[in-house]
Amino acid sequence: MFNKIWNFWNDMKVPLSLTAAFTVILTCYGWWWLPVGLAAMGGLYWYSRRSFYNKEIQFNGYLDNIVRNIERTSHYAVQNLDVAMAVFGQDGKLQWKNELFAEYAGYAGVKNVDGKRPEEIFDLPENAFDTLSIKDGERLLLIDGRYYKLRHCRVPAGGNSKKDGGKGFSLIFYLTDVTDFELLRQKYANEKLCLAYVRFDNYEDVTKGMVESARANISGEVNEVLSKWAEEESGFILANNKESFLIGINQASLQDLMEKKFPVLDRIHEIQVGNKITPTISVGISCDGRSLEEVSLNAAKALDLALGRGGDQVVVTIGGNMQFFGGVTTVAAKSTRVRARIVAHTVHEMMANAEKIFIMGHTMEDFDAVGSAIGMAKMARSLNKETYIVVSGQNESVTKIAEALRSNDMKLMDEDDVYADIMVEEEEALKHITPKSLLVLVDHHRKMLCASQKVLEAIPLRIIIDHHRRAEDAIKNTTLQYMEPSSSSTSELVTELVGYFNDRLEFTKGEATALYAGIVVDTKNFAVQTGERTFEAAALLRRSGADPNMVRQLFKDDLDSVQIKSRLVAEAEMPEPGMMISVYNDAPKEVRSSVIAAQAADTMIYITGVCMSVVITEYTADNSIGVSARSDGTVNVQIIMEELGGGGHQTVAGVQLKNISVEEVKKQIIALAKKQLEENENNESNSVAGR
Repeated sequence: MFNKIWNFWNDMKVPLSLTAAFTVILTCYGWWWLPVGLAAMGGLYWYSRRSFYNKEIQFNGYLDNIVRNIERTSHYAVQNLDVAMAVFGQDGKLQWKNELFAEYAGYAGVKNVDGKRPEEIFDLPENAFDTLSIKDGERLLLIDGRYYKLRHCRVPAGGNSKKDGGKGFSLIFYLTDVTDFELLRQKYANEKLCLAYVRFDNYEDVTKGMVESARANISGEVNEVLSKWAEEESGFILANNKESFLIGINQASLQDLMEKKFPVLDRIHEIQVGNKITPTISVGISCDGRSLEEVSLNAAKALDLALGRGGDQVVVTIGGNMQFFGGVTTVAAKSTRVRARIVAHTVHEMMANAEKIFIMGHTMEDFDAVGSAIGMAKMARSLNKETYIVVSGQNESVTKIAEALRSNDMKLMDEDDVYADIMVEEEEALKHITPKSLLVLVDHHRKMLCASQKVLEAIPLRIIIDHHRRAEDAIKNTTLQYMEPSSSSTSELVTELVGYFNDRLEFTKGEATALYAGIVVDTKNFAVQTGERTFEAAALLRRSGADPNMVRQLFKDDLDSVQIKSRLVAEAEMPEPGMMISVYNDAPKEVRSSVIAAQAADTMIYITGVCMSVVITEYTADNSIGVSARSDGTVNVQIIMEELGGGGHQTVAGVQLKNISVEEVKKQIIALAKKQLEENENNESNSVAGR
């Protein structure tokens, strides 16, 4: 009210003031002008006031009309907009919708959507309202054969998105029909060119001893299988030579092959043209890349990874991720030693040019890691280089080897206790590193497994010697990688390298025993993953003085460890035929616990009818879990452990996990093992190949 009076006064103060002034002037000429002036002022006031309020009424009516028009227009626009809209209240139930939203919901088979939750209307995960309310975003929905872009936005009750305070909000849905765009995008994606590099893994081994005509038959059969594969997928094939091929297919065909798990691997296995060894291929495929050159490079990297993992498998790079198929058969041993000789000469050259040499195994070293480290240290010391073996800490394996090297019974030709003296931990190793230092990584190739990641980062010049299948997260920027998944152990590889390193290089009793222990532990006393080169390496070490009795002493356990191991075996379950699982609850966080778990898994794999054994170790101290998995070759436990973030090789693998329950881990392992066992049952061609 006051505002109206004030506004009226502002409008009338000038005319009223002028009228009052004239009245005063006229009154000076005669008093009778006073009532005339007052009457004039009154009339002027009345007329102005009436005029003011009439204008106000007209203006308010005009505004009301505009507002009504805007409201009607807005309502019409919202209701008839080509974007479906809906508002869900804080309780998650639908409060308002436009006609198009109701129409789209009808396509989804929901006629009456009032009061329903988002997941009750569309194909959305359970508790979709709570999930979508966390953060604004969008997703693609398929409704009755058409594609819709769903945008969801959280709106506070007060309308201020910056000051929600977690109180009172609604969720707005916007649905836009993007079928034409999505179909075009899918067509582009489906027709995108993917390149596949194919390598005949074991051509020399398969055709060894054959006459030229038989060799031609083998090559022709492989070529025919690959050509038929390319033809079935409407692709092309180019043969670079007898062992290397290039295949081009589109992404739609690749997706179909991934669902079928690349049956071409099995077709190659079935080739029988007088060959005694099963032929295998490795395939690297890529669809990723902004140019054909980049696609080609990614495909070549995928092939290298497939070969590094042992061959007989497919590695696919798609959508920025790598996926693995096959690789369930035993890796065939390489009969040629040419590569070992070349690697030995390269190692010799790199060590000769290095100022200091550091050798490092994986964290919580086993006898293979320690033994192979001692073998590499022997090469370095033969060149009179300052050498250090970097260890993660005094664990059981390191301690036992060090004690054995210091014992008088082990010393024959040399002072073997020097190897115990050069074993240093991270802090001490970092003091001795120089710009021209060389780092040799043994028995592992992943950064997360290094005994010291700081030492790894401090030395850019690196060599990797390992027998595990190559993992996706392998350490990059290495000068030399010698990875042979067909070998029983890294100790076997190192034994061969020492033989080619220097013709006059001979093992001492201590060196030979350490390497022999590494082979024994990884082959489970020559029971698994053994080939002719394994026994040749063991024979060389025995001739050099390796003491099997000392090795047996290294493997001895105390009574407490034996009792725990026996309990784990006795309490083991068999959730699936051929699979045994045991749980080591409340284990102390020490190396001995992991050793006991590994030994229990080793014991269970020798039980009749068991093809896979798993021991899950629960460390309550840091809420972590360790898994030791073993296989008789029927199941590839490396693939199973890789799914969980671990690794290893076909018959021995493991993983370390955090913030997950034992039951959840057990459930995942059983599901993965069951899937692989079923695939093996349905595919007789996946039989274990001999070495």
